[in-house]
Amino acid sequence: MNTQSICALNSQAVFNQQVANHDFMVVLFTASWCDPCQVFAPVFTEVAAQTPSVLFATADVDVATDLAANFQVTQVPALMVIRERVVIDMMHGAMLAHELQHHLHMWQALDMAAINAHFAQRVSAS
Repeated sequence: MNTQSICALNSQAVFNQQVANHDFMVVLFTASWCDPCQVFAPVFTEVAAQTPSVLFATADVDVATDLAANFQVTQVPALMVIRERVVIDMMHGAMLAHELQHHLHMWQALDMAAINAHFAQRVSAS
């Protein structure tokens, strides 16, 4: 089993660096005082270990306050998914391992060329 470590994001700057270096990231916004976050953390770690092609990261909203504010995270746990520098999903609440794996498969199946083309059209139209 892969024992990939989970990256800790403690600021917007660290987040920006990781996004620049990874095409696929799943970020868990969490807090030490959040009971559902503590229940979900081992599930997140387990799925991360099974998915070495994706960077899994955590951001404590009480530490990475700039990052949480930038993405308007008002509820934890929250998952933010980034592919090729585009936020493709934001979900709230804990889930079971099979649910997270199901979402990972959906996120991996997205046609990023079509998504990037869509945003390119919107930018050129404005």
